[in-house]
Amino acid sequence: MLRVLFLFLVLIASVVLGPMLAGHQGYVLIQTDNYNIETSVTGLVIMGILLFVALFIIEWILRRIFRTGARTRGWFLGRKRSRARAQTKAALIKLAEGDHKQVEQLLTRNADHAEQPVVNYLLAAEAAQQRGDEFRTNQYLERAAEAADTDQLPVDITRVRIQLAQGEVHAARHGVDRLLNQAPRHPEVLRLAEQAYLRTGAYASLLEILPSMSKIKLHDEEKLAGAATASLSRPDESGDGGGRQRRPETLVEESKP
Repeated sequence: MLRVLFLFLVLIASVVLGPMLAGHQGYVLIQTDNYNIETSVTGLVIMGILLFVALFIIEWILRRIFRTGARTRGWFLGRKRSRARAQTKAALIKLAEGDHKQVEQLLTRNADHAEQPVVNYLLAAEAAQQRGDEFRTNQYLERAAEAADTDQLPVDITRVRIQLAQGEVHAARHGVDRLLNQAPRHPEVLRLAEQAYLRTGAYASLLEILPSMSKIKLHDEEKLAGAATASLSRPDESGDGGGRQRRPETLVEESKP
């Protein structure tokens, strides 16, 4: 900008000083319907210089204003992020203490400014579920889904975990079927599938995931073999919506003598 200003001043100086040194300044006539403005070339150039300087000063002031505004916004945003970081740390302590109400409040207060908003909303959803607040649980899951954008796997895993905790075993069963298509060897997906299939009596589906559970060593081979034997000896009950009076929660329980 300074270089452009310098070149412009040199050009103006040549226009002004040239006619003056030659002894002939000339004149400029600006005519309108009601007014005639007559001035010398030198006067017109001086007015142009003043106008340019005025515009330059206005531009400088506007830049300072916008730069100050950006710094101010950055300062406030930094404060919100710092506050969200501190609240997330405090929420983790409350989570260890089992104070689910405080966990929920701390995690959601500045969740949008947290380093991982998805994590904040998912933990808040589980805290709300622990309190029995189904409305807020679903609300936080929706907010987490929005924040997660294309990576919906952690949201879907948390949703199924909450469904199992709430006793919505058939909804959880459909959820783990979708999860297994996305991440067939994910340890938590297989754990949730194990619980959902056992609680809905879907022993045929359970047998299908046993090889994957064996590959990631989710349980030791002896327990997996016992679970396979137990599943083969029982009819699949997943289609009748009823089922047994008591179902084991995990393969570990299933394989106990």
